[in-house]
Amino acid sequence: MADPDTGAVLRRILHVSDIHCGFPFVAEHVAAALQVAATSRIDAIVISGDFSQRARVKEFERARAILEQFRAVAPTIEVPGNHDTAWWHAPFGWGDASRLHDGYRQYINPVLEPVVRVPGVTMVGLNSAAGMLPQAVTWYPRDWRVKGGLTASQFDWAQRELAASPAGDLRLLVVHHNVVRGRLSHRWGLKQPETALDRLAALPVDVVCTGHDHEARADVVPRRTGRFLVSGANTLSSRSRKHRPSALNVIEATASQITVRAWGYHEGVFVPGPMSATLDRR
Repeated sequence: MADPDTGAVLRRILHVSDIHCGFPFVAEHVAAALQVAATSRIDAIVISGDFSQRARVKEFERARAILEQFRAVAPTIEVPGNHDTAWWHAPFGWGDASRLHDGYRQYINPVLEPVVRVPGVTMVGLNSAAGMLPQAVTWYPRDWRVKGGLTASQFDWAQRELAASPAGDLRLLVVHHNVVRGRLSHRWGLKQPETALDRLAALPVDVVCTGHDHEARADVVPRRTGRFLVSGANTLSSRSRKHRPSALNVIEATASQITVRAWGYHEGVFVPGPMSATLDRR
């Protein structure tokens, strides 16, 4: 660990999302993301869901090979996305909800809500990809199969896991669905988003990592219950909104502050861009 008084980076986290193995997959974007991981002294890697496009075996097999390459660089944490969820097994809660994530469990991670602790970093994952279960279903058909949901018991569990982290740890919560409203889509990722924001801000968390909305985001989110940084990673696929470049985020923590910065894809590589947000750790 570097001397805290120098302002040097103590921890660096790579955050990628929405690989979408299937027809939107872009091998060059994934290769460039792996290059960032290999050359940037990364302490851990966050992958916030949508490994597949249609939760098919071939897509998960390809995603598994990519995940193994990231794991060869640094410890990873991953959560499922709505595209990884076989919602048709339990539409509107009817059917066998235990099968929603069969493919994800087999090929990506048998644990849907992992806790990963590395020196100086605590990462907790929450599964917001509930398919068409009640916690994610709204009255609007456009939301069906897409909207995410989190329950009170999930927030309570995250509270306990994050509170158990050593003093001084960089604390990350990983959720697939965007927790802030999209600037381009104008859509919330979660059902009951305002309630979710208050619950998130009350957690002992520094950064909430999300994907889903296919738009790069780096913001400080102030609420009456607290505040946190949001790291919204853009997709690595061809489905970026408004034809904007694919992007990933890099999270850096010094002794006094945490910064999230979006890196955009340009001429075969990801390069740091102007979008960033900083939270004072003091």
